Amino acid sequence: MSIFSRRLKASRPPEIIRPPRIEFIGEQAGPVEDDLKVKFRQVFAELPDIRSAYLARLSYGEPASYSVGLCIRSVAGVDHPLQKRLGQIFTDTFSRDQHLDILFIRDDQEEALKRVCRPFYEAV
Repeated sequence: MSIFSRRLKASRPPEIIRPPRIEFIGEQAGPVEDDLKVKFRQVFAELPDIRSAYLARLSYGEPASYSVGLCIRSVAGVDHPLQKRLGQIFTDTFSRDQHLDILFIRDDQEEALKRVCRPFYEAV
């Protein structure tokens, strides 16, 4: 299982959750998301531990509902200062009632994710 932070609302602190199941549905795309990806790419380019990143729609087993997740493959694992930095970029871009899940994914999860979503960042 992944360990990740879920920002329910901009006004609340992130919480750590461990869902029993994560299903990757597809890429989250659009003009606003593209701007967000540019900002995230700038951060990731400064960090040698980040291998790839995806903005994806996710399901945790709840029928007919999904969340948006920033899925990060990092050789360092969970990085709390990075989560905070990315969360601030997100809250500066979206309204306070929106949320973003930040997941640090394993190799096997990335393989499943690649089947339905392209990375918006890959280390060179």
